[in-house]
Amino acid sequence: MTLKAAFKHIKTFVLLMFDRDITVYASSLSFYTIFTLVPLLIISLSLIANVPVFNAQYASIQIFIFDNIMPVQTEAIAGYLESFFKNSVQLGVIGFTTMVVSSMLFFQNFEHIVEKIFSSPQRGIWEAITTYWTLITLTPIVLIASMSLKAYLHANITGFMLHVLSIFPFLLLWGIFFLVYKIAVNADVSLKAAAISSFVVALVWGLAKNSFIQYVFYNKTYATMYGSLSALIFFFLWIYVSWIIVIYGMKLCYLINRTNKRNAS
Repeated sequence: MTLKAAFKHIKTFVLLMFDRDITVYASSLSFYTIFTLVPLLIISLSLIANVPVFNAQYASIQIFIFDNIMPVQTEAIAGYLESFFKNSVQLGVIGFTTMVVSSMLFFQNFEHIVEKIFSSPQRGIWEAITTYWTLITLTPIVLIASMSLKAYLHANITGFMLHVLSIFPFLLLWGIFFLVYKIAVNADVSLKAAAISSFVVALVWGLAKNSFIQYVFYNKTYATMYGSLSALIFFFLWIYVSWIIVIYGMKLCYLINRTNKRNAS
């Protein structure tokens, strides 16, 4: 490949990455996330809490989830979520139905966005339900296995290897994004495309989280104007930023996958 051809290829790749619809997709998913986050967390955490052998890792998993859902003012958001969890026990039939419908709307919207990005065929209703139920149940299992492994390694290794464990949260995020990009798409996604894109997203996510923490620390405007409500404002903002990162990663996964298929043919 000549230098000119390589430059043209890179230019096309970059132009395809910067899709104007991505911010629209992120806004849409952020809206539905506000209504479905609590139901999904209830399902995931309940799967862990109701298995006695996993109780030792429950606190670690909860900290990991809350730390990534809201990297700043975590205690305030955790307090809100704990309150929502307690109230969810008292939900009647109407409340439970509302939770189910809102969750279905979220996954329907997510499925539509994935189909648009990958130009993939639409799943059947039953296939979609089983796919996303697999994701919901598989994620807690991955978290449990990862936290158990971390606890075992922490208890059995010493010296320099203890510092290696500091990258464990990154590896865990990488694994979760890999599962999402591999399973959620109704198309043949190569391991290479899923691995590279999920690695980039996990890396960007970590950098964005640290930048967001600095932004909130130095930006006192919202805290001054809204007081304790500023925690919710930053929470909604972080959800939006997170979805932008995830969808850009999905676009990257699609482009790498398409390039691999073209090269193979």
